Amino acid sequence: MIPTLLAITLSAALASSEIEYMGVTPEIIDGLPMNSPQGLAVNPKTDEFLVADALNDRVLIFDTTGAPVFDFPLGEDRHTPFGIAVDSAGEIIVGAMDKPVLWVYDYNGGFIDEIALPEGVLPGRLMAVAPDNIFLINRVGKEILIIDHRGNLLSKFESNDLQCKPSGICQDKEGDLLVVSNSGSAVTLFDPSNKILNRFGEHGRRPEDFSFPTTAAVDSLGGLWVVDSFRHELKHFDSKRKFVEIFGKRG
Repeated sequence: MIPTLLAITLSAALASSEIEYMGVTPEIIDGLPMNSPQGLAVNPKTDEFLVADALNDRVLIFDTTGAPVFDFPLGEDRHTPFGIAVDSAGEIIVGAMDKPVLWVYDYNGGFIDEIALPEGVLPGRLMAVAPDNIFLINRVGKEILIIDHRGNLLSKFESNDLQCKPSGICQDKEGDLLVVSNSGSAVTLFDPSNKILNRFGEHGRRPEDFSFPTTAAVDSLGGLWVVDSFRHELKHFDSKRKFVEIFGKRG
């Protein structure tokens, strides 16, 4: 389970996250100023959390107690990070908000490479999977692409059950894909063959309901954490996708 401090600080920081950037809303994570944080990732080897701090042009990393580990700027001519992921080598992959590229950094924040994406692709939120292929949401259309580390398009995730434009994506320990959307069901679960397994998360007023879910991450115990931006909350579901609790509030 993510400690309460981390859950509260992350939910406060991610409260302004949208599928598209919609305004400047400075936030705070554990005393650090944030300006439109957009992406969330978990390093599976360390359980550290990474946040793409869009309008501060940087990446923040926190440990499991909620304490900042370090942050680093994107560097010259690299701005507005949107999606973020960590691959099996510990390299950090960052998607640009307004350019068809991905940037790759080492875990000390050193810039490694730029990956050019296929024509007509603007990267949304990301997920790195073995053998280090990258799932990314194409913000131009209603599709999820699978590319390699050279930017080559390997395949598209397509399903008739993907009923609306996805906003977030993550993978559980069984290799199933969880797609977050801010309309319809909040989370749709697919197996590796793209067959739908489950849907959950309704729009409503109950604690487990959503207003505007934007992104999600799976922790080392298989728990799912979903950001509800309009409610300024982080909702926790266990490994069986049963609702557990809410952390955070507007602040």
